[in-house]
Amino acid sequence: MQKRRNVLAGLLGLGGLSAVAKAATSQPDAVYSSGPQLFFAFRDTVINFNGNTGVGDHCGTVEGEITGTSVTNFQFIPTSQTTITYNNRCMISDINGDQMIFQVVGTGQFIVPQPTDPSSTLGSLIALGGPLVATFTVTVATGVYEFLVGRKFPGKMAAQNVVNPSSGVLGNVYGEVYSDSVGVISAAIRQNRIALGR
Repeated sequence: MQKRRNVLAGLLGLGGLSAVAKAATSQPDAVYSSGPQLFFAFRDTVINFNGNTGVGDHCGTVEGEITGTSVTNFQFIPTSQTTITYNNRCMISDINGDQMIFQVVGTGQFIVPQPTDPSSTLGSLIALGGPLVATFTVTVATGVYEFLVGRKFPGKMAAQNVVNPSSGVLGNVYGEVYSDSVGVISAAIRQNRIALGR
């Protein structure tokens, strides 16, 4: 569908009908009644974690409507033996150099005890981990993302640290960030890229 819109916009633009061309590409890709859709996903490696303070860092890659890298500074604050809260900062940098910083506020749960395979002689797999839910709020944005400052997006993550970490690789985090207006946001990002020559 989007490909047809782009072809139509190109043909109309050649004919000097730029207002019609703009209207042909301004229609959202998302169906509003379908609920939240995936905006972007990130796959990070935990490179630093202090078990005494709960402070750490993870970094990795982003894909979806945004393609690039992510870096997160985090602190897990225990609220019980198996639950946490956090108020983290995550920077997404895309392949064109535009960036967003998110405030990531949420809660998490550690799975205790972790499942084990008694038939294995290799021992346990995960030292600490579980699901997390968060609200991602854009606090700073550059370039094509500036219009998103102040927007809030729901997200879910799975985080885990391995039993036998190596130096600089302690575990991993997978996260998904959603929006109920992915099509509208994606169209605006595309228009901004065209306007900025990206």
